[in-house]
Amino acid sequence: MRTALSIMCLSFVAGALACSGSLPHPRYLAQPSSALTAVPMPPPPARVELVPPLPAKGAVWVDGEWVFRRGRWAWSLGQWVVPAPGTFFSPWTAVRSADGTLLLAPGVWRDANGEPIAPPQPLALATAQAGPVVDAEGVTETIGRTVKPGGATPSPTSPPVP
Repeated sequence: MRTALSIMCLSFVAGALACSGSLPHPRYLAQPSSALTAVPMPPPPARVELVPPLPAKGAVWVDGEWVFRRGRWAWSLGQWVVPAPGTFFSPWTAVRSADGTLLLAPGVWRDANGEPIAPPQPLALATAQAGPVVDAEGVTETIGRTVKPGGATPSPTSPPVP
């Protein structure tokens, strides 16, 4: 009974954090212009993610993002991580250049000098609804599979990405 009550309380707290917009986030650092690369089409609307409960003290939430691979957009799941001391996260961004070219910089972890570093290991991943993505004009987007952070597709033994 005590365990069930604890689990219910943890679920409530995680749900309240997710609904309130007060998830702990990493320290952010803006993307340098050198991180931008041209992409042929804008990303689709973001996927709705279910944020799992906070897995550990000191963990921060990194939102999911669209990544461009093999000529199409794929959703990379959000995740809980514990960042190394002195590190920052540069969230993904898409901008237009003066000539109209669409430029993308994927989310990346950076050291204190702003240099890219290996990301921390995910402690828990979001789940995202599978299926078509429809843009604001009602057009169904052609997208790739949902992927784990870092670009790997979920393995057959991974929990399904609903």
